Amino acid sequence: MNRSTSVYLDAVRLFAALVVVLTHLGYPRFSGGLLLAFRTYGNDAVMVFFVLSGYVIAYTAATRDRDVGTYGVNRLARLYSVAVPAVFLTWLLDAAGSRLDPALYDGFWYRSSEPFRRVLEALTFTNQLWFHSTRLFSNGPYWSLGYEFWYYAIFAAGWYFSGWKRTALVAACAAIMGPKILLLLPIWLLGAWVYRFNERSRITPAAGAALFVGSIAFYAAFRATGMRDVLLGLTNAWLGEAFVRGKLTWSDEFLSSYVIGTLVAANFIGFHAISERVAPWMARGESVIRSSAGYTFSIYLFHYPLMQFLGAAFQPDPRSPLAIAALFFGTVLTCCALGTFTEKRKDLARSLLRGQLRIRKPAAE
Repeated sequence: MNRSTSVYLDAVRLFAALVVVLTHLGYPRFSGGLLLAFRTYGNDAVMVFFVLSGYVIAYTAATRDRDVGTYGVNRLARLYSVAVPAVFLTWLLDAAGSRLDPALYDGFWYRSSEPFRRVLEALTFTNQLWFHSTRLFSNGPYWSLGYEFWYYAIFAAGWYFSGWKRTALVAACAAIMGPKILLLLPIWLLGAWVYRFNERSRITPAAGAALFVGSIAFYAAFRATGMRDVLLGLTNAWLGEAFVRGKLTWSDEFLSSYVIGTLVAANFIGFHAISERVAPWMARGESVIRSSAGYTFSIYLFHYPLMQFLGAAFQPDPRSPLAIAALFFGTVLTCCALGTFTEKRKDLARSLLRGQLRIRKPAAE
């Protein structure tokens, strides 16, 4: 992966995280309907994350994580450095916020029953297996970790093993995950394929520019023409709305997700083809992009319970653009401050995991 492409992927990652924040800020209880247009973009942003994740994991497996033990430690360190604080911070913030303003927590977005089960499933990434879906209190975005963890696992089974062991481990992972998580696996694997394609193939800059611009234009048309709603309607007609909403839950928009994933993949291939041409422009913003992107996981996992708590504590006027902006920036900046002690300290989590599992640090790391 060349430097310009790496910077671009970081910029995309940061943009997607901020879109997710705006998606939740769009709820009328926070913004009084002024940002309702953002409410439907959350799934699209998560699909960007899935393609990105597949791309980056394929890159690290090919260049850094030379054995399954190193891969496992690095993946768990990445997840747990933010997931563990997110679980307990959500628990504490929701407990305090629901006492300050119970009405703000009165809705589908907050579930407080059986707290120990919710925490346990979140920490073991079993919160989305098969047709089961457990919400971590108010932290709706945490659902995707119940997908991501198992994508890491099935990739490891296919990458680091061969023969009957590979077949058995891949089958075991698929059986544990169930159909709901498997529905979105092709999108994650598409990211891994794009990395391999970019490393082994080369398209012309002209074709790359066409792919890059065309993917963005096609996405704009896809959204403007209402095709997302059409595809969801088809899914409901084929499978039954009760099944789609009650069982598929976060995978209900899988048809739209395939379109989004394909467009993101095309965009990444296109940018890689023109990356050398735009390298000077990417270099100018590299330091800011790199630094800011280092907080994206924290922004993603911390923002919703923080937004809920800040809304309860300060009760900003949802009709005031200034109050909405203050809630947005207050949430994001607080996430970044927390990320300094979590996401930025994943090396500590990695060291602790190596010690527990007695895995030596690779000489090249």
